[in-house]
Amino acid sequence: MATNHTTSIEIKHGANTQGYFSFESPENLIVFVHGFGGSALGTWNNFPLILLFDDHFKNSDIVFYGYDTFKGQAGDHAAELYHFINLAFKPLHNQILPSLQNLPERDYKRIVLVAHSLGAVLIRQAQLHGHIAGDDWVEKSELALYAPAHHGAEVISLAMQALPGLSGLFGLFVKFRFPILNDLDSKNNGILDSIKNQTSALQNGGEGNFSKAKLVVYSKGDKIVRNFNYLEDSPAHVIPNTTHISVCKPKDAFITPVELLKQII
Repeated sequence: MATNHTTSIEIKHGANTQGYFSFESPENLIVFVHGFGGSALGTWNNFPLILLFDDHFKNSDIVFYGYDTFKGQAGDHAAELYHFINLAFKPLHNQILPSLQNLPERDYKRIVLVAHSLGAVLIRQAQLHGHIAGDDWVEKSELALYAPAHHGAEVISLAMQALPGLSGLFGLFVKFRFPILNDLDSKNNGILDSIKNQTSALQNGGEGNFSKAKLVVYSKGDKIVRNFNYLEDSPAHVIPNTTHISVCKPKDAFITPVELLKQII
């Protein structure tokens, strides 16, 4: 069976970011953003393989964006993601889609930002950057969130799950080792509050439809993040027999994460 997309193209933004570009005339750009301890492709397991051979996604360009979660703050990575999205909306012009592929410039009608855990914080902040700057892509953007950490997270447990072999003693000091985890502490008056306050003001003012997640997915009994509605997001889908880490990882006998995404594409 032939794929609908190019082979993986390394993109010189973020960390090991990979792009798959449609041979059709794509209307959608789908950008996946992993969470703490994750990676551009590893977080999503079989997502790339399934999407590339599914005709439902043949009119979508697909990017798996990576970043080094062990360095920098959430605001650093959100700013870099924002600048990448600005470039990605015209990928041929901005040399993200190599001219050697002999594919035309894109004219995306929508961009779907798909995030796991910490990634939800980054894409919400990137949207706000774009809104303030008046970027055209923002009003075309939609959110799909898997185990989002936009309410904060149990950061010690998150570090222990993301970094197998981490000792309990070291876990007590992990926030000092990785500053980005401080951004996920709901007790801090930091980026989480800033994003929520700005988003709430937009929605209360009749703006910000882009900030209302179309898809929210949680693991039943997630021990890292809390499942309750974030402002005017769609009600969550809850998947049993998964964990915070596995809820976004489709495999041969578990394609629910993909099926849910298909509902909004």
